[in-house]
Amino acid sequence: MASVHRRDRSPYWFASFLGSDGGWKLRSTKVADRNKAEAVALEWERASRKARQGNLVEAQARQVVSDIMGWANVGESLRAPSTVDFLHEWQATKEASKATGTSLRYAGVVESFLTFLGPKAKRPLTAITAREIEGFLVARRREGCAPGTVQVDGKILSTAFNTARRQGLRPDNPCEAVEMPARESMERGVFTPAEVALLVKEASPQWQTLLKLAYYTGARLSECSGLRWQDVDLVAGIVKFAKTKSGKPHTLPMHPDLVAHLECIAGDAGGFIMPDHADNGPSGRHGLSSQFKRLAAKAGVDIQSVQGGGKRQLARRTFHALRHSFTSALANAGVAPELRMKLTGHKSAEVHRGYTHHELETLRSAVAKLPTLAP
Repeated sequence: MASVHRRDRSPYWFASFLGSDGGWKLRSTKVADRNKAEAVALEWERASRKARQGNLVEAQARQVVSDIMGWANVGESLRAPSTVDFLHEWQATKEASKATGTSLRYAGVVESFLTFLGPKAKRPLTAITAREIEGFLVARRREGCAPGTVQVDGKILSTAFNTARRQGLRPDNPCEAVEMPARESMERGVFTPAEVALLVKEASPQWQTLLKLAYYTGARLSECSGLRWQDVDLVAGIVKFAKTKSGKPHTLPMHPDLVAHLECIAGDAGGFIMPDHADNGPSGRHGLSSQFKRLAAKAGVDIQSVQGGGKRQLARRTFHALRHSFTSALANAGVAPELRMKLTGHKSAEVHRGYTHHELETLRSAVAKLPTLAP
């Protein structure tokens, strides 16, 4: 029979009960009220008895803990959300804190994973194991997704389960037990100033603005397309991207040519600079990324397509290559890395190096500065 006892120098009652292994246990109830402590001790003994008989299932165990928390006046019940409920709740927080493109990517992974789980998605979050994670990633590869895509899928799920672990909803992250596929590296290309000029020449007025913003600021597609006139100070010559990939605003000076272009088209202070593009996302057949590829073909600019690790053809030079072009042009002009990182908003030197492509002649000039060895 379970009982409770006081110990020296402790304000709490200790429970003595027969454990699941048949031995007597002495454990602190963490409560100072004797009646509550006795209730906790009885529940522990009841759960141990079921465990010895092989009848304790997860739902009963969680109910025991929930009852104990209630009797001990912890002030909250034990949360046991289903996988589908937790992931949808987690996804909603990302929609509020991440840029549109990133939140859409998160949503796509969540829905794909829930579809893969089927009826299991309604089971408790704690029921998900490494086997389900691994099965999902294998299924994605069989669908023809590139290793890099599958790796990102795994990282997104790992982020979600890390959140669950921090919130105390499960003790571990099942993704950590799964080996992620190696990501294939593809060197990104850059556009020369002459190629950007060809793109601008063939573009519609609003696409001309979009191209110049990206080329002169190094900003991402979603950051440029959502820009409003209130984000631009033509007198001071600065532009503020209110919502970036990191979730933090980013302000930087504008090139004189960009200021002159925006002065020529200046509009309503409260409106979008490019209203036709503001509500048009990057993805899809008619999205801005696809529109850019068609514009490049019209201008005769090669996007350098290569075969990806999956079924798709990948382009080394997409709209995002304008960001690489911005960073690389600064590097080739001798701008210091720390200044380039401030302008691009890169927090990691390693990431920044991936955006920096030195022109051969710039490298040749640097090598030529080495002193000649004495004969």
